[in-house]
Formats: sequence, C-alpha cells, structure tokens
Amino acid sequence: MLEPQSTFGKCLEEVMHAKGLSTQRLAELAGYKSKTSIARILKEESVHAGRERLFHKMDALGLLTEQERRSLTRALETSRLGKQRAAARLRLRRLLTGANTADALDEELIQCLESLRAAHAAQILLVNCYRPALMERLGEILAQRPAHTLEHFVNVGSCEEQMMEVLCAVLSLAYLRAYTCAARDMDGELPAALSECELMCFTAQNRDGASTDTLVTFDGGSKPLIHTQPSSQGLFGFLRRALDRRGYRQVIEPYKQQESPEAFVASIRFCTELERSKPACIVKPGLCLNEVASGFLRAALLEGGVLRYFPEWTERQVRALLEEFLYFHARRFENSFYGAHARRQIMSPRSVRRFALTGRFDAPFLAIRAFTVRERIAILEHFERAMDKNDGFSMRLWNEESDFAMEVHCFENTSILAVPAALSSSVSVYYPAITLRHSRLAALFTECFEDDLLRNSTMSAQESFGYISGLLDELRATL
Repeated sequence: MLEPQSTFGKCLEEVMHAKGLSTQRLAELAGYKSKTSIARILKEESVHAGRERLFHKMDALGLLTEQERRSLTRALETSRLGKQRAAARLRLRRLLTGANTADALDEELIQCLESLRAAHAAQILLVNCYRPALMERLGEILAQRPAHTLEHFVNVGSCEEQMMEVLCAVLSLAYLRAYTCAARDMDGELPAALSECELMCFTAQNRDGASTDTLVTFDGGSKPLIHTQPSSQGLFGFLRRALDRRGYRQVIEPYKQQESPEAFVASIRFCTELERSKPACIVKPGLCLNEVASGFLRAALLEGGVLRYFPEWTERQVRALLEEFLYFHARRFENSFYGAHARRQIMSPRSVRRFALTGRFDAPFLAIRAFTVRERIAILEHFERAMDKNDGFSMRLWNEESDFAMEVHCFENTSILAVPAALSSSVSVYYPAITLRHSRLAALFTECFEDDLLRNSTMSAQESFGYISGLLDELRATL
C-alpha cells in the first residue's frame, strides 16, 4: 500500500489496454447492458459503489493478475478519498512502517546541516517545516548531540493534508528529549507573515566559543536560501522573540526527566491514567508488558534477576519500585482487556510470531527472562479469548510482512504518544514529556486509524483470529 497511487479510472484504462479490452467488450463480460457505465467509471464520474462493483466482477471472472488486483485496490482508495487525502494517508503509513522518504535534500542544505552536526552546542527553530527527509536528518543530529535543542512551531488548520504533514513531522521527532513543539490553531484565519513562512533558524557555537546564526528559508521548491552571520548581530534572538508573540501554545513539553527506574514507573502510571479514561487506538509491533498477566510478568522479572540491573539502587528501593510498577501494570492489563472504553489495536504478525517462538519482546528488556512455552500459550490464549469474544477489546494484524518502525498510542480527542519501536520498552523514554497534546491532531489519527489502517492495511478480524490460533496450535504441538 506504499506505492504512489493513481485513480481507479486511470488504472482500469491501463489494465484494459494491456489486455486488449474495449469498453464495449468489458461491459459485455461484466454483464452491463451498455458501455455507458464503464465509460463513466473511466472518466471518474461514477459513484464509488459502481467502481467497487466492477472491480469485484472482474476479479470473480478471473480477468485480473495478482499485480493488477493490488493496483486496482489501491486505485479504488485513491478515487474514494481523492488524490490529496490518499497521499496524506500514505505519508502516515510511511511513518509507521519506516518506508524511505521520496524527497531528497539539496546539497547546500546537507552541508549546512553537517555544520550543525559539528557544532559544540546549538539551538534550532523550525517554523512550518515538515519535510520528511529534513526531519529524519535533524532527528539523527539531535540523537548524536545532547547539547542541541529544537523548538518546532507549527500551524494547524482544518485541511487534512496539511494536518497530516504536521502530525507525521511531529511524531517522527517527539520522542527526542531535545525536541519541543508549539502549535497555533488557524481556524480559517489568514496567518501573519512570519507564521506563514517555512523556515529553519539555528544558532551554533563552535568548540572555540565562536557563534554564528544561520537562517534557511524554503519557497516551496527544493532549493532553499541560506544566510549565515555572526550571532552578535542578533538574528536568532530576534526571530525567537517574534515567535513568542504569535499565540503558539506548547503541545510537547521540554524533556527534563532523567533516566531511572523511577521514570519508568512514572511513565506506566501516566499511561494507566490515560487508558482508564479514554478510548485508545494503538499501532505497535507486537506484544508488550501491559498485555501479559501480572503473575507471569512478576515471575519473569524476579527470575530474570531484575535487581542486578540497577547496581546503584538498594534491594529495598528496587523492590518498592517493582511493587509499584506491578500495581500499575495490573491496572493497564485490566484497562486493555476489561476496561470501560474500547481499545483498538493493530500489531505486526511477524513480531507476534517471534514472541511465540522465542518468548521475548522485540524491544530490549534484559531484566525479563524469556517466557516458557506454557506461559506463551497462556498469554496467547488470553488474546484468542479476547478476540473471539470481541467485548470492547479488538485486535487486528497488519497485512504486510514488514514490522512497524513506530509505536503509536492515540487517546481519543486528547493526545498521542509516539516512539520508535526499538525504544518502546526502554527506561530512557519518559512518556509524560513526549505526549502530543492536541485534540485536532488526535482526532485526525483516530479517523485515519479507522478509515484507512483498519480498512486497507490489516487482515480481517477473522484472519487475525486465525493467525493467533495457528500460532497456538504450533506451540501446543511442541509440548
């Protein structure tokens, strides 16, 4: 589902040309009284139900190869949504799966960013900048340079395409402790000139103490304009003060929490409270801590020697934290399967299979020993019962072989948590600080989850249930 998409009419025309089918002949094969209906579909003048009906008839008649079936399926969605909305949702799927971005950086901009990477310390401002390749490069730099900070100023309007640009750009960087974001809701108003510009500005200090300010402006094309001058002339400070006057509000907070077991307990407490009060839409690679009954988790932690992983802590301190962690973990487990609000979730089948085969989570959590075969059976049986009963809890499996690059938790009309899948169980991620608190962007993610991801990118509920049941049969056969 990640390839560029064309409309159903255009794709159908290409299929007909390749097969030598005329409009009249296709109408006859599909059982239409005349070629008018086919002609309307080719011109994108038909209702969506008409396009779907023709597609299913062609498929039933055996007229389509597997590649043609996939292409027409994608094209159906493009015609249903419109090209711009379809492209916006494609961007979200790219973020979730870690697909390579299509745009490339200008060579002069690359050199500019390398000077930023080489700086001893830097402060970065981004205004209305959402370019995937630039976000990716800035993320790499921030991960390597702990003395750098980035403030992102975004305008959120009512256009889905623009909101999706904002959402994907913010979620791709939100987990970095050097990143903060402030948003301004436009609500149809004309933005002030500064708020409308797409620009990056940074002040960078070299190891010898000399500082320079750099301004990068984008005019809509790929070629940026870059200007550098001594920091003493005050360019960065002027721009920062001007942005403070534009009515932005903080939607991702500065990251102040240090790495520690306390931070991990604080994060699970925070997530417990969020999940207790709001319906959740979740995209993740596979099983995680809060989907394993506490009895199994307690045994795996204690037998895994959790105490030795925190040598600077006393046994009494670690045991107290462990009990608090397990208390909130049990509440999250109940929220997941028995809570008052529906929990909808998409997982990667490959990661679930790895758990079934190895008894380990994808994300590194060395203090937990591998779950035994009998424990894995019990854990997956609980999933199977929940999926079969479908009482509040619902889980679907991604229909592609690739794993997810991002784990995203969206709480209805309030906030979103996003973190790279490899870090999802790390004690270095402090969830309260990386939460995107913006109701409009949360609503957009929820809509795309229901109307795109579940509709187009997952197995059916029956197929997902069958996959879990098949894993269970394989595990039982090993006993």
